[in-house]
Amino acid sequence: MLRVVVHEKGGRTQRFDFERDQFNVGREEDNDLVLDRANISKHHLRFRRAEGRVEVLDLDSTNGTYVNGRRVQDPRGVRRPDRIYVGDYILMLEGDDEAIIPVERKEIMVTGPDGKPQSRKLDVPPTARDANAPLPPPVTRSAATDDDSGLLTSARRVPPPGVESSYLDKVANRILHTVLTNVHALDPLHAPEIVPETSKETVSLVESIIADMGRADELEEGIQIEALKSQVLRELLELGPLGELMADPDIREIQVVGGGPIRVVRDAVSEGAQAELTNRRFSGDRALILAAQRLARKWGFLVEGTHVLEGKVDSGFTMYAVLPPTQLRSPVIHLRRAHSDANNLGSLVQEGVLSTNMAEYLRAAIRGCRRILVCASGATDLDRFMRAMVGEVPEEFRVVAISDSGQVGRSRSSWAQVRRVGDPADALSLSDTLGVILRGGVDLLVSQRTRHEDAAAVMDAFAGATRGAIVSLWGIDSAHGLWRLAGLSTVAAGAIQSLTVSLARSVDVLIRLSVGVSGEAMQVVEVIEPRVPGGDEIVHQPIFRAEKNADGVTRFIATGETPRLVQHLQKIGITVDSSIFDASSDSGAG
Repeated sequence: MLRVVVHEKGGRTQRFDFERDQFNVGREEDNDLVLDRANISKHHLRFRRAEGRVEVLDLDSTNGTYVNGRRVQDPRGVRRPDRIYVGDYILMLEGDDEAIIPVERKEIMVTGPDGKPQSRKLDVPPTARDANAPLPPPVTRSAATDDDSGLLTSARRVPPPGVESSYLDKVANRILHTVLTNVHALDPLHAPEIVPETSKETVSLVESIIADMGRADELEEGIQIEALKSQVLRELLELGPLGELMADPDIREIQVVGGGPIRVVRDAVSEGAQAELTNRRFSGDRALILAAQRLARKWGFLVEGTHVLEGKVDSGFTMYAVLPPTQLRSPVIHLRRAHSDANNLGSLVQEGVLSTNMAEYLRAAIRGCRRILVCASGATDLDRFMRAMVGEVPEEFRVVAISDSGQVGRSRSSWAQVRRVGDPADALSLSDTLGVILRGGVDLLVSQRTRHEDAAAVMDAFAGATRGAIVSLWGIDSAHGLWRLAGLSTVAAGAIQSLTVSLARSVDVLIRLSVGVSGEAMQVVEVIEPRVPGGDEIVHQPIFRAEKNADGVTRFIATGETPRLVQHLQKIGITVDSSIFDASSDSGAG
């Protein structure tokens, strides 16, 4: 049974049954609990069941929700002793539901600093779906027959770590959760790296917990204790199975979904490389989340409370991770390795992403501080392309670079690097921050994967708030890219069309980035100059495009149209060889 207890300041105490997966609180009549006070929002907060616990979420209330005196910014787990402060009310949970049972404490024998055993008080995590579920009883060997071939013995029932086994997962997760509950320095949000003292404490605690479980007969006969210990320690202190996979130079992609077998894609000898299942896996969701957060912290893009992690990590890989709670049932990590860092357009020319003539034109546009929009579709590595673009920006430019984690232009110490993902400690909103910076004077605004949070600033940049801009976003073609950026910057549906036309007048160069015409991983399939000849008509004039000829070879073709931008560049002293726009000028994809 689970109930919400309501204590009104200076009033009575009431109890309300929490019977479904969620329980809403607010001033409107459609809430499960109606609190009709001026300092309560219409829809103030929600209790919900998630991952074997009960969480409280603030629904963007005016006066906020506080748990034990701290304001709730993200979903927060709550148990029986916790107090939730809402306006003039204090809410608590009561009942015998396992999801709200307080953390228990027990004593365990560990090895002390002097090498002698000593008693330690240990926090035991509450029951969770994958962490502390009851272990199945041990399976004993049958004496009915001497033929062992058909018997389910304990040793045969327990495969070695790395092989899928719900029993071993429960054991490993119980150990892992208990250690993380007691050794806070293992949490990447609390400590940037694992120091020797933390490592030593972790090893001692894991050994002690395994020994304690063995004395309590909680471990089946046949478990390979050393292999189990090694697996848990690798997940707690390193990157679990990811470490050796990322060190393999032949692997170019790694995908992990929760505790399932890890998929990899190796460098193909021929086209059409396929993913293969490995025999490596994590013990569960928590271990995978820990690895993702540890990589993000090491490379400087871990932000507390965010559920999406994207950035460059070890061994040339870029990580894309989605962590719960989200619509996904389990955390997902995808790692993709690039052949080079591609810090300029020349590197991408060598890989066949674009032609030499395309690169020359784009470099001139960047030096001329023009307005460039990159529209990407498909499974393209947009961030890598943007790194190459910003690598061409002259050192003397005053640049503001916006990205989710503030990593764009990290090597340029004089750039203003802006983090899009909010943090509870932020003193200003993103729009206020950008407003102040833009008023100070900026040559170039760079926005990587523009979202609604910075779309208004991007529109201001295109309208003249900055001299130029390099902006990227997701879109299936050039028309969709313009329309989507206009839509991100306004909530008024009727204004999108007029904003799209204004954008078309402002954008000098539009780059379509997609999967290549011959199946290449990434390619500039078109370079376009948007034009508005009159009224609201938008013409998407191709300047360069990628085509596949009769022999199946990818070629980059100039359309024969000289962009109007060339005249402007010449006026400011930037010369572009006009021959690169001749229709006869083409080049292979390399």
